[in-house]
Amino acid sequence: MLGLTGRFRRPSRYQVDCSGMTSVVRSNPFASRGHATRQAILTGWMLCGVLDITAAFLQAWIQAGRAPADVLRGVASALWGRAAMTAGPGMTAIGLAMHFIVALTATVVFYASSRRLAFLRAMPLWIVGPLYGVIVFCAMNYGTLPALSWLRSLYLYTPPRWPGSMSWPQLFIHMACVGPPIVWGVRRAP
Repeated sequence: MLGLTGRFRRPSRYQVDCSGMTSVVRSNPFASRGHATRQAILTGWMLCGVLDITAAFLQAWIQAGRAPADVLRGVASALWGRAAMTAGPGMTAIGLAMHFIVALTATVVFYASSRRLAFLRAMPLWIVGPLYGVIVFCAMNYGTLPALSWLRSLYLYTPPRWPGSMSWPQLFIHMACVGPPIVWGVRRAP
């Protein structure tokens, strides 16, 4: 809007109409866009994190009778080694935090990728979701876990492992409980 001086001025937050009533006017039409993006990332992240860890708990219980705390200490062992498996509730909390950090990373990577590659937003969820789950599985098993194993070898003097310790059941868990929730959540962003 041009003001009396001819310069561009920012619109007022409040606007008075002819009847003398005052109403609030949004001065930034893109303010809700940032909120919607954060909400979409949060949705994908939380859905992925909760569904993935729940599936891991169920798989460990069905296959080996392991408790959820054992699974979370197993996650923490990626950095802390075998000592994490006999540690207490603090190590369990570290494992849970590590799990959700990985889920957030996968969500943010998909969000950034989907902004640059339009087909990730256009293709059907039932294709992109499982495909992204496979990509996350491969990144974890052939990248992240071996890198953490190598890093751990520097301070715990353990031999590095390649590939990671994830197996075929985890691939299917990633195809159902990691990729689709992330894709569904992130697609809600403007």
